[in-house]
Amino acid sequence: MDRYAIFVDAGYFFAAGAQAAFKQHVSRRQVSLKSSSAAMIADLCSQARRVVDNLPLLRTYWYDATPGPRLSMEQSALAMLPGVKLRIGVLNSVGRQKGVDSLIVTDMIDLARNRAIADAVLMTGDEDLRVAVQVAQSFGVRVHLLGAGDISRNVSDFLQMEADSVTALEDRWFASHLEVNYSQSSYSPTASMTGTTATTLPDGDPVDDEAFQDAIDLSINEILSDVYPDQLVQLGQHFVFQNFVPPEYDRRLVAIMAANLNGRKLSNEEIRNLRNQFVCAVKLRNSSETV
Repeated sequence: MDRYAIFVDAGYFFAAGAQAAFKQHVSRRQVSLKSSSAAMIADLCSQARRVVDNLPLLRTYWYDATPGPRLSMEQSALAMLPGVKLRIGVLNSVGRQKGVDSLIVTDMIDLARNRAIADAVLMTGDEDLRVAVQVAQSFGVRVHLLGAGDISRNVSDFLQMEADSVTALEDRWFASHLEVNYSQSSYSPTASMTGTTATTLPDGDPVDDEAFQDAIDLSINEILSDVYPDQLVQLGQHFVFQNFVPPEYDRRLVAIMAANLNGRKLSNEEIRNLRNQFVCAVKLRNSSETV
C-alpha cells in the first residue's frame, strides 16, 4: 500500500525539540505547545510528506506517558484529532517513560506485516527501536528518521545506520511550536508572586470569605494572563468533554492559590471551589471571545 505513517516519541519530541529551539535543557514539565495541537500536527505532517515524496498519510501515532492518573490537556486534544492515534505508556518513579518503545515497535511491525504502509517516518533517537526498523524493512517498508537539533548527539548512530534516510527539522520549526513555562517549576506554596500583589495573611489567622475570593480571583487571573488565545480555546474545548482541570494547569493553580494565602495548605473543599471557579472563568472568557 503506497502510503505512510508517522510515529512520534513525544519524550524525544519535547526534549530534543526544546534543546533545538532554546539551546538549553528544559524539563518536560516546563515545555508545552505554543500553537494548537491541530496546527502542530498539520505542520509536522507537511514536513514528513516531503521526506516520503508526497505519499498519502495513513495516520500519525503519538506515543507519550501521562503526567498523573489522567491525560494532560495536550494529550486529550491530540487524541481527539482526526488521523491521530494516541498511545500511552507510563512514567516511572524518576519521571522517565516506560513501555513507549514497545508500543512503537508493535505498531510499526504490525503495519509493515499487514502491508498497510510503504514508508514510515519515525521521530525518536532511541537505539532500542532498531529492531522495529529492521523488521519493518524486512517487509519492504522504507523507514525515515526525522530528528531534532543536533542529531549527531541525540539520535543513536546505530539507529541512523539502519534508517533509509535521516533528516532533522530546523530549530526555528520547534521555536514556532514550543514554549517554555518557567513558572511551572518556580511556584511553590511559600513562593512569592512576581508581578502581582499577593493576599498576605498571617499563619494561623482565619480567612474570611472576601479575602479568600480575592485570592481565588488573583490566582485564576495570574494563570489565564499567560494563556495564548489558542490555548484558551483548547481549554474551553477540554471542559466540554471533561470535568477536571488538566494537570499542567491544576498544579500551578493550587500552588499559586496557596502562595496567595501566605503558604497556608488548602482543604479539599477549598481546592474543589478553586477548580470549579477556574472552569467557569475559562468558559466565560471563551464565550466573551466569540461575541
